[in-house]
Amino acid sequence: MHWAAKTGRTLRALGLQALRRLGLLTALAASLFLVAGTVQRHDLFQVSAVVPKQDCEHFLPYSSDANHIWNRVHRRLLERRDRDGRLWGCDDVDPLLWQNTNHLLHGYTYKETVGLLDEFTRTHAEQLIRDPLARAIFQRDLWAVFDWLAGPLNGHEEQRAQLERRLAAIIKAVALTPDEIRHLPDNFAALRGSTTSDDFALPDPAAGWRLIGRDDGTPIAPIHSYPFRRSLFLVYMKLPPGGPEPAAYLEAMRAYSREHPGSECIAPVRHCNPPQFPVGTQLALVRRALLVDTTGRPVVSPITESVQLRRYLEIPAQFTIDWRGVMQRRAEFQMTRRGLRRGDIALRRIAEDESQFQVFLTHGFDFEGPSVTLKRCSNCHQGIGVISFTSYSREQFENEHTFIMVHASDEGDESKAAITYLESRESWKLLQRRMR
Repeated sequence: MHWAAKTGRTLRALGLQALRRLGLLTALAASLFLVAGTVQRHDLFQVSAVVPKQDCEHFLPYSSDANHIWNRVHRRLLERRDRDGRLWGCDDVDPLLWQNTNHLLHGYTYKETVGLLDEFTRTHAEQLIRDPLARAIFQRDLWAVFDWLAGPLNGHEEQRAQLERRLAAIIKAVALTPDEIRHLPDNFAALRGSTTSDDFALPDPAAGWRLIGRDDGTPIAPIHSYPFRRSLFLVYMKLPPGGPEPAAYLEAMRAYSREHPGSECIAPVRHCNPPQFPVGTQLALVRRALLVDTTGRPVVSPITESVQLRRYLEIPAQFTIDWRGVMQRRAEFQMTRRGLRRGDIALRRIAEDESQFQVFLTHGFDFEGPSVTLKRCSNCHQGIGVISFTSYSREQFENEHTFIMVHASDEGDESKAAITYLESRESWKLLQRRMR
C-alpha cells in the first residue's frame, strides 16, 4: 500500500477530532509534507551501514545471568534485530514499537512472549528482584508496551487482549508503594543547575529558570503528552542576563495572548509579533516517569527519562521560519539502564551525530530506519524565537488558539495536569480493568 494511504489510515485510527483538539493535525500534516518532499523511505537493507551506539549483544540490565527471567522479558519486549543481525532498542527511552508493528502479535514470537509472561507470573518472578529502582524501570517499560497494545493497531484483537492481561498482571505485581516511589533516586539531581562544557545550562528554578504552565490546567506540551501520557512533561524558560525581567516578560506574553485569541496568523504567510525573547534565551523540556503504585493509582516519580535543551543563537526580525535549522543549538540527555544493577539510572548526553529510531510523530511504519536525534526538533520548532516556543505559540499547529495563556507554575500543578490527562485516556482505563 502507498505510504500516503497508510498514513491516512493512521490518522483515521487516531481520530481527527482528538488530534485537532491537541493541535496535532497540522503538525502531522507538516511532517507528511517534509517526508514526501525531502526524504526517501528506508528499509533495513538501506540503513544497515548505521551501527547502533548501544551494545545490545551484552546488555544485562537486571542480572549478570543472561537467562534471568527479568532479562529475558526485557529482551523479548524491547530488543529488535535488523536484517543484518544487529540488535537495537535495549536501552532506548521508548520501545521500538509502531502502529504497524506486529512481530509480537503472531507466530512463534507471539507464542514465546505469552509463554514467557506466563512463566513470570506462575513462578512469582516479581519476588526475584526487590530493588525498588529495578522494579520501577521494569514496570515503566512494561507499561509502555501495554500502551502500544492498547493503541490504534491493525487487527490482532485477541492476541492484543491476551498480552494486555498478562502485562497488566505483572505491572501490578511489581508495583511499589507510594512511599517507595517518592524515595526513588532523583537521577536529574546531579545535573540540576549545572552547565555543560559547551554552555548549556540545566534547568533549576533556583538558577533563574521559570517553570511554565497553561491557564486551562492541561499539560503544557500536548503534542508530547498525547503519545507519552505515562510521563510528566515540564517546560522551563531561562532569559539571559540583561534581558527582560522574567515575571514582566511572562505578563507581556499573557497580554499578547489576550489581545490575539484567534488564528489571525498563518506561518509563514502571515506572521504575528508576540513579545520576543532575546538571543541567549534557553528552553528545556524535562520528561519524568509516572508509575503505577500498589493501590493502582498513577504517581509521578523522581525518575527523569529525558531532558531536551534549546539555546537561541539568532533571532532575526526579517525571518519567520528557520528553514536551515541553524538559529538554535540543541542538546539532549536520555536515561540509560546501564548502571541499573548498581542502583543507578543515569542520564547520558546524546552525541551530535547520534542516530536513533524515531517513535514520536511518525507514520506508523515498523522499523523504518534511524535518523539523527538532534535534528528532529526543528520539524516542529523551526519558527523564529518565541514563535518556535510551541507551548505558547501555536501558529503552526492550531486554528482556534494562536497564543496560549501561560503562567509561572510549579511541579505540583503540572503533576496534577499530567495525572488528570492520563486518567482521561482510554488506555489507562483499559489498564485499570486489566489489573482487576
